Amino acid sequence: MRQGSLRDTAKAVIKKYGTVIGGLAIFAAFAISTPYFFTTRNVLLILRQMSMLTIVSLGFTFVMAAGGFDMSIGYAMGLMNVFLATVLAATGSLPLAILVALGTGLAVGTLNGTLVAYLRLPDFIATYAVGSVTYGAKMLFSGGHPVFIRGAPESFRTIGQGFVGAIPVPVIIMVGVFLVTLLVLKRTRLGHHIYAIGGNPMAALYAGINVRRKRFITFLLSGLGVAITSIVLTSRMGSGQPQAGEAYLLDAISVCFLSTTMFGEGEPTAPGVFVGAFIITMLNNGLTMLGIPYHVQFITKGVVVILAVMLSVMLGRQVRVRLL
Repeated sequence: MRQGSLRDTAKAVIKKYGTVIGGLAIFAAFAISTPYFFTTRNVLLILRQMSMLTIVSLGFTFVMAAGGFDMSIGYAMGLMNVFLATVLAATGSLPLAILVALGTGLAVGTLNGTLVAYLRLPDFIATYAVGSVTYGAKMLFSGGHPVFIRGAPESFRTIGQGFVGAIPVPVIIMVGVFLVTLLVLKRTRLGHHIYAIGGNPMAALYAGINVRRKRFITFLLSGLGVAITSIVLTSRMGSGQPQAGEAYLLDAISVCFLSTTMFGEGEPTAPGVFVGAFIITMLNNGLTMLGIPYHVQFITKGVVVILAVMLSVMLGRQVRVRLL
């Protein structure tokens, strides 16, 4: 009886913290393999590198928590990147450029939300189509060429390249977005409704929740997350790059799926996203230090996500996401 109780306890711990334990094991392996990995400088570098992935993934979390999907985030980020750089280069006004980026993010979120929540198109197809539209728009607007920002104010460079003491500014922004996301999802009626919709949309509807409106809001929040990420990314690069942000789609999907294997019952959570983004970024960082070819990093990340989802399924946890 006691043995069975210990087995059940071990299973419960693995079910809730297995991915975290795996991440710690990977961290320890890198720390042993190279003396430059587990240093204050490199840990801060990892946090800085993961900041943008975390922010865009936190926005994606709202959509995924409601059982949805957003395939437009990579291409949309490039559009906002180009718009922000163009406005800043033309006017020199950072507030105006930021408003344009945020407005573009909300516009993309509005289009996604309208198609999915009100016109009832499948999430995957509708958001993929919106992504295609934003890709064409940014290439048409920029001609496929980068937009260089000359004479940008120092406050703009601080967003993506500055420090407060030893802490990078992007890390501070990431922590702020993380805390807001955590508060909204766990402590507000909107967050509770989002999770209820993701668990069972029909039951949520019968409970009096305005499912369409709440799903629409999740896409607005996802677009806002993409916009904030694009602002940090543009500042870090110092220019508008039409193809900037495209790689974030697959990484954000990986992070959000990893988050469903931690801390909850198949639900994407803000703490899970933070840990998932750290694992993905840590893998890139550690493998680079070990001299592993870049393409192998993609294989490794894919294997990690597969193993995480397999663990979730083996432990009987249902991942709540509706692809079609």
